Amino acid sequence: MISSLIIDISGSSDADKEVLDDLRRMETEIKTWVADDDFSHVNHRMGDELFALSSVPYNTLFIAIYAKLLWYHSDFPLKCSYHTADIEPPDGNPEQWSHRTVKDTREALEAIKKSSIQDFASPGMPDEIVIPLMYLTDILSGMTPLQQEVASLRLSGMPQKDIACILDKNESTVSAHYSKSRGRQLGIIITFLAARYGSRTEALSGHFKESVERRFKS
Repeated sequence: MISSLIIDISGSSDADKEVLDDLRRMETEIKTWVADDDFSHVNHRMGDELFALSSVPYNTLFIAIYAKLLWYHSDFPLKCSYHTADIEPPDGNPEQWSHRTVKDTREALEAIKKSSIQDFASPGMPDEIVIPLMYLTDILSGMTPLQQEVASLRLSGMPQKDIACILDKNESTVSAHYSKSRGRQLGIIITFLAARYGSRTEALSGHFKESVERRFKS
């Protein structure tokens, strides 16, 4: 099984160096998330795009969700297309792989590039997945930077009192921003998607936690 992912920066023609540098940093983080997979490949290419492959089925959907949580450029949202197919990994250079699954992933991405209500796509995605991902898009796009930080820290498993210390806020402020972020709904959607796809996300969520911790230590 191979899970593919293409992430594209929306409106990248107007993006400055900081935005593109952050995409390169995102590439580095995602590489740590898939390092333990039997097969993986992550590459930042064409200036505004990330391409990833993983041998873990549907892993790339959750990579996309976590990547968007760590992306703080709301004027340049990430558009994400994922796909899982029952195929073997490429024998040669993954960047030159022309399998139909990669073409299907890109075609699905093209269909949402100009959408204002959906940041996630997958070939043949059923409505039972389209709708929660549309809601997920609304949640993520509606967060303020502080709400995004609080939601990321809470999703990584950090206690509220520790979040308050890191952000130099009192606990009631953290609680209020978590509520406004709709972080609880976000967690429920991720749990639903993992159950729907039969995915075990513990390892990936552990790597996401490490990425969040690195962000706030830097």
